[in-house]
Amino acid sequence: MALTPDADPLYQAARNRVRAALLPIVNGAAPDADAVHQLRVCCKRLRALLQLYRPYAGHQRLRQLDQQLRQIAKTLAGSRDLHVQQQLIKQLASTLDTPLSPALNSRLLQASHARAPSSTDSEHLIAAFAAVLADWPHSATGAADHWQIGLQRTIKRARKLARSACNSDQDALYHRCRKWIKYALYQREQLHDARLPADRQMTLLTRLGERLGELQDLCNLEAQLQRSPASTDRDALAARLEQRKHHCKRRIIRLFIRTFGRGGFRC
Repeated sequence: MALTPDADPLYQAARNRVRAALLPIVNGAAPDADAVHQLRVCCKRLRALLQLYRPYAGHQRLRQLDQQLRQIAKTLAGSRDLHVQQQLIKQLASTLDTPLSPALNSRLLQASHARAPSSTDSEHLIAAFAAVLADWPHSATGAADHWQIGLQRTIKRARKLARSACNSDQDALYHRCRKWIKYALYQREQLHDARLPADRQMTLLTRLGERLGELQDLCNLEAQLQRSPASTDRDALAARLEQRKHHCKRRIIRLFIRTFGRGGFRC
């Protein structure tokens, strides 16, 4: 028999996350960049928690809820990404021998531009999160030990993708791995005794998530550069970006090995 919603710790955690993320917009205000970031993180955390129900809930139901959360996150993409892009371009441009041309800088930022969320979007976001919570699955037990199966499945998936990314050097595999690294971190945080400090695995997963996020930002900028007309400053910026990507990947690989062990890594 499934627990009632109020007796299920994972549901309580999901509900509390949603309430905290929606707090800045419950009065109808449009979400600013920080609110957008918190809402997107909330979506990721809820998607991670859903994976812990895999041994108990139907795959189709979890898949549908996951798609709903992905759609919410998709509506929020863009506004904070522009700020990240600005900072990244500024950092890379500062290492060039000559200043980046205003034309290229403007072109890159325009390519990152997205419509800012409105107050109407806030109403839709509140309704969308309410729909997810209304259909949230419930475990047959409140014991954290029963969710370890889902956690171990997530870690196994992250380890497999880490090895594949390292051994093939495909950017797409690093990006897929990032999702499961984040899931593993959020799940461990949820199941960890809050009275105790973070364990070594959580610390490593946090650092991995940050580095993989940096790599994804670099890849996003690289894709925009490739769509820009050829020029001397574009080529110079692309060369600096490639160097940064290489160093970023080397740091990620070292963290992969520290987190999962050397077995299976040929890089």
